[in-house]
Amino acid sequence: MRKIYRRRLYFLLLITSFLPICFLIFNTIIYRHEKNIISYIYDTQTSCLNSSKNSIIELSTIPPQYLVVPYREFALRTSIACRTFKLDNPKKDTANLHPKYSKYLRGRFPYVLPYANVTFNDIENFYTKILIKKKSKDSIIQTSFAENITFENIPYKFQNGMWYPTGVTSIQRTALLVPLQGREYNAKTFLLNMHAFLRRQQLTYTIIFIEQISPNGHRFNKGRLFNSAIHYLQKQTLNITCLILHDVDLIPEDDGNLYTCERNYPKHTTSRVRQLGSTRGYTRYYEFLIGGVLLLSFDIYKTLNGFSNLYWGWGGEDDDLALRLIQQRMCVVRPSYDLAIYIGLPHPRGQRNNARYGLLAWTTVRLGTDGYKQIEPLTRIINIHQTSTLTHLKLDVNADANNSPSPNTITKSLKQQQQRL
Repeated sequence: MRKIYRRRLYFLLLITSFLPICFLIFNTIIYRHEKNIISYIYDTQTSCLNSSKNSIIELSTIPPQYLVVPYREFALRTSIACRTFKLDNPKKDTANLHPKYSKYLRGRFPYVLPYANVTFNDIENFYTKILIKKKSKDSIIQTSFAENITFENIPYKFQNGMWYPTGVTSIQRTALLVPLQGREYNAKTFLLNMHAFLRRQQLTYTIIFIEQISPNGHRFNKGRLFNSAIHYLQKQTLNITCLILHDVDLIPEDDGNLYTCERNYPKHTTSRVRQLGSTRGYTRYYEFLIGGVLLLSFDIYKTLNGFSNLYWGWGGEDDDLALRLIQQRMCVVRPSYDLAIYIGLPHPRGQRNNARYGLLAWTTVRLGTDGYKQIEPLTRIINIHQTSTLTHLKLDVNADANNSPSPNTITKSLKQQQQRL
C-alpha cells in the first residue's frame, strides 16, 4: 500500500511541476501567433506621431496596401489605444478657452429623462424661452414634458447655425453628428440633455441629426450617413474644427469627459456604459472598439477616407474604421475610466449584418475606393430642417437622382429657414 501511495504522490508532484511549464508554453505560442497575425498587416512599425513607444505592429514583407484580416483572431484581441500619449493641456485663456477651464463644470452631469409626450418644439422652447428665465443656479424647473430639471442658465447665443458661449471664445468649433433611424424618444432625450452638457464645457457647437428615411424599412447604413453629413458640413461656412460621431442612445455622465478633439489623435470616450434600469453597473467594452462616441478632426477623417459605404445593418462599420486607423499608422486616446462613463438608453437591436466578417477581411484593400470620397453619388439629402437647437438632415442612402429633390431646391429651403431664425 505504501508503494502505491508513494507512486501516486510522485505522479501528482510530477503533474503539478509540469502545469506551470505547460501554461508558459501555451501563452508563448498564443503571443507569437498573435504577433504573426499582426505582422501580416504592416511592413513598418505603427505609432502615433511616429513614436516607437506607441508601436504595437511588427515588420512584414507584405505591402501595406494588401490586408486580409482574420477578424475573429485579430480584432477582438487587439487594442488600438496609444500606449503613451499626453492629452492637450493648453493654458487658461478666455480668448481661446479649453473646456477644462470652464467655470460651469460641476462633476456628475444631472441628466433628465423626459416624459413620452415630449416634442422637439418643447426642447426648442426650453432652451430659447424657459431656461433663460431661470435666475438661481440651484432652482428646479418643472415643465409639462419633464420634471425636476436642474440645468443651469449658462449665457449662450445662437448665431449663423452655431451656439456660442457669452464672454469667452471656445478653443474649437464643434459639430456633434448623430445618425438615426427611428428611436424618436431617444433622439429627444439626447437633444434635451446634450445642449446642457455641452454648455457646461462652454463649447461652440452645433448638433446635427442624420436620419435615414429612404429606403424605408431598409437596413441601417451608418457609414453612409456619417460620410454624407460630413460632406454636407464641408460645403457650409461653419468652419468646424472638431467632429463628434455620437450614438443617440448614449448620454455622458461626467463633466470631466471633455468633448474636445485632440490635435494629433482620434479620441474615443465610450470606455464604460451602464444601461438605464440595469443593476449590472458599468460594462467595459473590448479594446478594439471605437464605436459609441469618437472625436476627430476632418483631416484625420479624410485620411481614413471616412467610413465604408458597404455595411448594411448592425455591426462591422466601426471595426472597419478601426482597421483603417491601424492601416494608417494611427492609434486612439481615451480619457480615464472614471470620467468616460455613459448612461445607455434602451433601444431595440437593429438587424444584424451577417456579411460583416467577409467585408472586414478586405477593409484596407478597399480603403481608397470605398468611403467618404465616394459618397456623393450614393446618397441624397431629401430634406433639411433647421431650428436653433437642431439641424435635421433626412437622407436617401441609396439615392436615385431622378426621384430626389435637386441640391438647389434644398439649399433654397435651408436659406429660408435660416432667415426665419
